[in-house]
Amino acid sequence: MARSRPENIVSQFDWSTLIFVAGLFIIISGGEKAGVIDLLSNTALQISGCNPWVLLFMIIWFSAIASAFIDNIPFAAIMIPLVFAVYNNESIAAVFGSLPISPLWWALSLGVGLGGNGTIIGSSAGIVATGLVEINGYKISFNQFLRAGFPFMIVSVAVDSIILLIDTLIRLNIAA
Repeated sequence: MARSRPENIVSQFDWSTLIFVAGLFIIISGGEKAGVIDLLSNTALQISGCNPWVLLFMIIWFSAIASAFIDNIPFAAIMIPLVFAVYNNESIAAVFGSLPISPLWWALSLGVGLGGNGTIIGSSAGIVATGLVEINGYKISFNQFLRAGFPFMIVSVAVDSIILLIDTLIRLNIAA
């Protein structure tokens, strides 16, 4: 078996991705240490009135709309400490604490996952798809994609919001 030389492995490594991810975690950690996450989570709790149901819908819709314009991976990474912080609030934990997985995590996952469908830049798949179309001689502009993608995103998030609500209510009744 041939062994690769360390120089070859290091030269083939995707350094820009590593630096991006490291920088992202440094920024998130700095935000946590500076109190930004606490400020944001307290603001979210204030806006929602510490109502777990309002917070659930705030997270899914805010995540979806933001993820249409911000890549969903860094956005989700930033939102994870915020969801942890609001979940630890007594009012939220009193309602969702009996569930093995909080519906707030599902709201974040659904929001960032579906939100990327709203614009070309919202997901890697949109960028790749429009690139492939362009290679084949067609052009899809940002506005063309937005006119088709954003309404689809809104409908899919609305449907999934209802499904998440019903699923959470059912799981809470089972857990009670």
